[in-house]
Amino acid sequence: MQNLLDGGAGLAVFFLRDIMDKIVNVIIVDDDPIVLFGIRKSLEDLEQVNIVAEFQESTTLINNLSKLSANILITDLSVPGGKYGDGIRLIKYIKRHYPHLMIIILTLNNNPAILNNVLGLDIAGMVLKQGAPTDLAQLFAALQKGQRYIPKNVIKLIDSMNVNNYSNKPLSPKESEVLRLFANGFLVTEIAKKFNRSIKTISSQKKSAMTKLGVDTDIDLLNYLCSIPNEFRVTARR
Repeated sequence: MQNLLDGGAGLAVFFLRDIMDKIVNVIIVDDDPIVLFGIRKSLEDLEQVNIVAEFQESTTLINNLSKLSANILITDLSVPGGKYGDGIRLIKYIKRHYPHLMIIILTLNNNPAILNNVLGLDIAGMVLKQGAPTDLAQLFAALQKGQRYIPKNVIKLIDSMNVNNYSNKPLSPKESEVLRLFANGFLVTEIAKKFNRSIKTISSQKKSAMTKLGVDTDIDLLNYLCSIPNEFRVTARR
């Protein structure tokens, strides 16, 4: 999995390496006050790190982002927010509008398909909440060297995905239809009405597709679908 360690974040990581002898401004985003406190305390132990803002949902973050001078954004993968969403959709929005901002993902998610797709979004690193604060210290040490940081347990999870081959299990045409509409905001009841199928049938097709993709929750499913928008025609929010 060396390609995972080498890829991502492009020139931004090397730019950060050049400025690490100065103060690095960091924004933290998590909806759990206890997690925010823990991350803050961990970062306060690191030299040259200055926390410029903390947010608990994505709308307030985006509304204030242009007013803040920050080098790094550490954000939970699943944060509340209406207009800008969360997860992969939020990351894509930030990458599109704030390309200079390095993104570090903080997550409890241990689904290998989701983690693999998140790492494909040119982020600078990832920290599992289970591994913080140790991972945070290692992350900044890696960034100082111009390297991307991915915890070893994440690499093992992605390796397990490749072995189990989740993503190559084909979806049926009807399962793909259901997921395409679900990805674009349709409820199960609305999908059933549109295709003139029973709610039970649509629910069964959705559940079968989730099993094939290796996801357990609707949030994980949406994150996965948003990571491959061309396949399911997911409408990106601007």
